[in-house]
Amino acid sequence: MAISSVLTTATSGLRAASLRAESAAGNIANINTKGYQATRVSQSTLVNADPVDPATAVFAQLQGSDNPPDLTNEIVRLIEAEATYRANAEVIRTAEDVAKQTVNLRA
Repeated sequence: MAISSVLTTATSGLRAASLRAESAAGNIANINTKGYQATRVSQSTLVNADPVDPATAVFAQLQGSDNPPDLTNEIVRLIEAEATYRANAEVIRTAEDVAKQTVNLRA
């Protein structure tokens, strides 16, 4: 698997986690707003089956919900989004380290 595939997966994961955090934060901020309906993030995985350069990307979009926000659930969603964001950021840091080591070996 090429580093570009790893970076594609990680950056799409960062975008999805960011959208999930944005949704949860908005729901928390509007928890006492009368008539406010919570937003949710619909997320799916897209897989490129190219045998030479396979890649996976996460597609996420914000959607409305029929339910009012629940503080406990929103805090859990915010924590999940943070953990996902940190994990994807670590993948990018690791890919950068691997790329640097590869360059150093070739030099």
